[in-house]
Amino acid sequence: MLLDSLADGNVKLSQAHLIVISDAQRVMPMHIPHPVMRIMTEFYAKVLDGPQVLATVTSAPDRWTSLDLTPLEISFRARSFFLATKAADSWFAPLELVVEYDAYSPTAADSAIASKLQEADPHGLFLRPRHFRRTRRLLHELGHLPYNLAWKHILGGVITSSPSSGEEAAVQQRLSDLRKGWPDENLVAIPGYSACNISPKFATMLRILSAYTDYAKHFRGVVVVKDRMVAEYMVQILRMPEVGLPFVRAAVVPHGTVNHANQQLALYHAFDQGTSNLLVLTRSLEEIELPPASAVICYDLFEDQLAYAYAHAHSRGRHGHLIHLVERGNNEQRRILSRVETIDTDLRSWIASVAKGDYKIMPPKSLYVGSDTCLSDSDEEDGEHQEFILDPTTSARLHKADAEASIYRLVASFEPHTALSQRSTSISLEQQTENGLEEGYRYVISLPMDVGVPAVVGPFCSTKVQARREAFFRACQECVRAGLMDYRHFPQPRRHLGELSLQGSEKSSDLPRDVKTANTSSATHGYPRKSPNFWANSPKYPMSTLYPTVIVPDNLAGQPHAPVALLTRAPLPPIPDFLLYFSGARASARFYKGAPFGVNSAQLQALRGYTTRVVRSLTNKPFDCSAENLLHFFAPLNPSWQPLSGTQGLRWSQLPVREYIPWDAVQLAADYFAVPLYSNLTSLDDSARDAIVQDRNVEFTMRHFLVKVRHDLTPLSKAEDSPREAEYANFLEYCKARRKDFSGLEDEQQPMIEVTAVPGIINNLHPMSTPPTPPAKTPLKYLVPELTYKFTIPASTFRTLWLLPSIMTKIDSYLLVKELDAKLFRLTISEQQLLVALSTRAAWTDDNYERLEFLGDVFLKVIASNFLYVTMPAAGEGTMHHARQGIIGNKILHECAMRVGICPYVQHKRFVPKLWLPAHRSSHAPTGAAAQSTVADEGDGGAEDEDVEMGGGEAAEDSGNGKQRRSKKQRQLDSQNTLWMGDKVVADVVEAILGAAFLSGGHEVALRAARQLQIPLPNVAQWTDFARIGAAQQQHQQLVGGAALEPSVTALHPATIEAVQAIVGSTFSKPTLLAQALTHGSAFGGTEGASYERLEFIGDAILDFLVARHIFAKHPHLSPGGLTLLKGAMVSNRALAAFCVHAGLHRHLALGSDQLAGAIAKYVDFLDELRRKEYDFAAREGRLPGQYWLDMPIEPPKCLSDVVESVIGALYVCDGLFEVGVGRFFDAVFKPFMDAHVRLQTLSTNPKVTLLELLQAEGCQQHAVIKKPQPRPNMPVEMEVHVHGQVIASATDPSATIATRKVSLAALDALSSDPELLARLCDCGLSDSRKQPPKQDAMQEDEVEAAEVEEAMEAIDDTEQ
Repeated sequence: MLLDSLADGNVKLSQAHLIVISDAQRVMPMHIPHPVMRIMTEFYAKVLDGPQVLATVTSAPDRWTSLDLTPLEISFRARSFFLATKAADSWFAPLELVVEYDAYSPTAADSAIASKLQEADPHGLFLRPRHFRRTRRLLHELGHLPYNLAWKHILGGVITSSPSSGEEAAVQQRLSDLRKGWPDENLVAIPGYSACNISPKFATMLRILSAYTDYAKHFRGVVVVKDRMVAEYMVQILRMPEVGLPFVRAAVVPHGTVNHANQQLALYHAFDQGTSNLLVLTRSLEEIELPPASAVICYDLFEDQLAYAYAHAHSRGRHGHLIHLVERGNNEQRRILSRVETIDTDLRSWIASVAKGDYKIMPPKSLYVGSDTCLSDSDEEDGEHQEFILDPTTSARLHKADAEASIYRLVASFEPHTALSQRSTSISLEQQTENGLEEGYRYVISLPMDVGVPAVVGPFCSTKVQARREAFFRACQECVRAGLMDYRHFPQPRRHLGELSLQGSEKSSDLPRDVKTANTSSATHGYPRKSPNFWANSPKYPMSTLYPTVIVPDNLAGQPHAPVALLTRAPLPPIPDFLLYFSGARASARFYKGAPFGVNSAQLQALRGYTTRVVRSLTNKPFDCSAENLLHFFAPLNPSWQPLSGTQGLRWSQLPVREYIPWDAVQLAADYFAVPLYSNLTSLDDSARDAIVQDRNVEFTMRHFLVKVRHDLTPLSKAEDSPREAEYANFLEYCKARRKDFSGLEDEQQPMIEVTAVPGIINNLHPMSTPPTPPAKTPLKYLVPELTYKFTIPASTFRTLWLLPSIMTKIDSYLLVKELDAKLFRLTISEQQLLVALSTRAAWTDDNYERLEFLGDVFLKVIASNFLYVTMPAAGEGTMHHARQGIIGNKILHECAMRVGICPYVQHKRFVPKLWLPAHRSSHAPTGAAAQSTVADEGDGGAEDEDVEMGGGEAAEDSGNGKQRRSKKQRQLDSQNTLWMGDKVVADVVEAILGAAFLSGGHEVALRAARQLQIPLPNVAQWTDFARIGAAQQQHQQLVGGAALEPSVTALHPATIEAVQAIVGSTFSKPTLLAQALTHGSAFGGTEGASYERLEFIGDAILDFLVARHIFAKHPHLSPGGLTLLKGAMVSNRALAAFCVHAGLHRHLALGSDQLAGAIAKYVDFLDELRRKEYDFAAREGRLPGQYWLDMPIEPPKCLSDVVESVIGALYVCDGLFEVGVGRFFDAVFKPFMDAHVRLQTLSTNPKVTLLELLQAEGCQQHAVIKKPQPRPNMPVEMEVHVHGQVIASATDPSATIATRKVSLAALDALSSDPELLARLCDCGLSDSRKQPPKQDAMQEDEVEAAEVEEAMEAIDDTEQ
């Protein structure tokens, strides 16, 4: 009826004030529009000042988690919120309201204030960064007046302080002059008025409070904010008479209220009686007990359902209001609110229990507890001297206010297991009474029995809140001591992304002070290399308890490897298994968490001695360090130690370790480096078992594995197979001639022992790892037992210890990745994928970022194209292409990486074994990167202040002219501590991180990572925001320009629509977009119209992504160069044109040029003939068809490839920029066609060309296809493919042309099937990376000097003789 009245003109929408649509889900957009939808599109959209619309949606509770209201939002040009989260008769919840406020932008005057203050105190003698940070937040939250008041207060404190130097006195005087000239302001709280000096957000809250004027006598309100400074100044403003709210009596809840019963009781009564009827509290005080409030205002949004539950607990239930303030158009806040209000039945019941005051029920695992800390900056400053738990991995601090949330995170991470059901997690409250009166409370926290932590009993406290905090904090302490709680359960300091600086002193592109620029290229920079916070934080843990991690490598090269315990002073987080390499062999290093144990001083000194012995023997160099300065220890384990059955699947199992440590063997190795092998107390065979020997009693010398006892040889035997003794009559004569002060043997009939040299430590992290170059001298093979000494560490144990330099280096890499993942990405990216994304080829590890960069590059192109398509609705393809470079360009990505502090975490240095030393505290300034600070470290607990070395160090020598001359080793260390990287490498790392994020969690996680990396996509918080922003832009364009300004679109015949929909296998919800996608620019005859170019722009991006994702998954071992070649072939103009003809899309292209139509017809005929010939040849040769379109002598009309991309773009846009229809079309039509024709072997009509292109794409410079000489004429031709001198494929055929084709195809097969083949043979890319500045003298020396240690030891031996 309303539709008819509007159509007849009897009713106009401009006469209405409100449209109410009940059950809006019934009017979802359909092929035949619902009458309500017609009202909205045909009438409402054309009214400039239309009435407000209220649409209600009802849905069953079990569907709330999957409810998508985006189509309704777009259709109604509205925003959706959960106004009531469940039925009133089953949960007495408050009425939830969402109130929007306008965004606030600081003025130039605000920036000028900060600039003047910085000029007055340029070195920060009085005004610290925290002052600017907090006042800036105050400005954004409350406005200019509180900002001014705060600076006046800060300057007042500075002026009254006593200066300690002349410079401080001068700064103090300048600040005093500024303070005197500071104008006084009165409150102006009129929104929209030019003189208004409060923020729109604060003004909105004042309007909300004014709505309660009629209920002033019974009004009780609670305002929850993030920052305590904001709370204090909010109350200060509310108490001003100019606010116009005389019934409001505001008060700040003091920070220490939870610890004082009398103070909490007084606050309770004051609020109950109305003496203070509006309490402003921070989140750290959210669980405080208060009388029910009629209004709970969430001034700030918290991405945490625990805070949401406490907000319900403060309300009066159905008689109260829970009000969320949300910035208008802020999609990030919308995402947070949607996330918080997505609850299931179990969580709803738990929140109801909390609202009723029952805090003894453990929440369900579906409770979402955010990773942000409860404390604000000012709370953390006040808590500097309060008790907290330090996370060694990230330096995060866990205060008592955060303890409850941390336990909930831990419990939610418990893996389901039948054994855990023996005792579930529970919370119980106990009361202490005296004379019938309650005197105190305490809580008991019980965790599942199998985690190994007994029930935690908190102390008796005067308030329930304090008792609860104390109990949860003790539970956290016990879980940390037990090694159960780690960085994943700690809160992380907040990072305020996109918060612009008001100081105006630095541009976003300015380099940080600790970043250097290369002399040879402005696009190459040196970044400080970061060391893990874990080692810097380890000294803060007591040495009386050690945390073992058992390292168990597989038997590498067929030799037994005994387990070794890594004993850390702080709990080491879980380390995943990884591969180690040696001489073409590989083995997995496995890690098992052991139960922590206490040690006494004697055991500690024994472990210290054993660890230093290990280091000295591995490096063959002096090393000494006290137990206090060692940050970890090594210990052997008895052979009887074995992982328990099923341990690898049980995350919480902790294996006993202490009782398996052979303390006598530890003490022996600590006291002696070697003991005599030959003894009358034991047989030689027993002494020789699992032994390492050396031929002299010198610590730094060559060592040898004892292979076996040769009972068939004696010192009087002739050395038949040992070149060293070949010129002597027997072994004894050799000893007489070569050994200094040799006095003969006691037993000339003793058996000989056969030995093999212990190699020097190497880099075991790359498949091409090989032993050092053997010394030039002839190696020894036999030794006389009487003249031999047995190394005090067994051979099987030493083989594992020999791998430790590489293992510890890999552990450091994982520690850095865990730190970055927790701080920046909030644990959303797989650590394994993130490590690969951060590893460049120069790091020389088994994986690098190049494959992930390939995937991340196309994903970045998609999100940038989505953003530009929806935010630039009138822009052409060329304009959007240019704008896209401002998002995805290498310069932009490099700047993003600099802002968030990614660069120091990049793994860009090759591990140099000669420089390895265990993590330890040094007595001089650190040479490592541990003291370097990055943006990602902001808010850490001072871990960077520790002098921690990750490699060797030695003091610089004085050259005599007042300058210190750095030793060669010092130059090597300095080179290791600076990461010289090109800006493109950094940009590639950013793209690789996006690829890692996509593989970890799909589109949403990757989009979130892009926001964390500060890639410029403003106001895009989740994928649905693209469609939402596009709808808002379209609405704005219609209101400003009117529908008449939209370009015309060629109408399609219904048969054309049906035909194209049959081709793509989906329905176009917007036929006008399909018409636009099929319309060539020539169709308008020179007049303005909507052609396919905009849809081609978005279709090109999504097609690139779909192809890249497909070949990435289909070829998991293919090199990045091969992936690039395959993708280029599939999305080339020739391939897309052939597909267009194959699918039949060319028949529906709307053209206005007869010449172009003729060119298409000619191309189609030619292509059909080529296709027929290729299929005939393939059938005769018994192979799959190839790219028949490559034989086309003419270029195809570009509109054929364009229309494929534009149709894909139209389908993508119709689905709200989701891949539903596009993915169906790709899987069913596009992918089968390309897979049938495009392969590595068919990238070119000549496989040799494809092979050479692939090798060149990989950066390989030493390759060739070689024809072997023919011994006799008319012999078959034999061809080989050589890569770095190695044959990777060969083929024979009477025809040289066919042999070349066969060998090229065989080489392509080998490269595609063996992921490590090229990596094992070619290091050209690595060699190129070393050519970056500064002078790589140290790194080049390392490659040449691989065998210097062995040769030096031989020289020492010869001198001693």
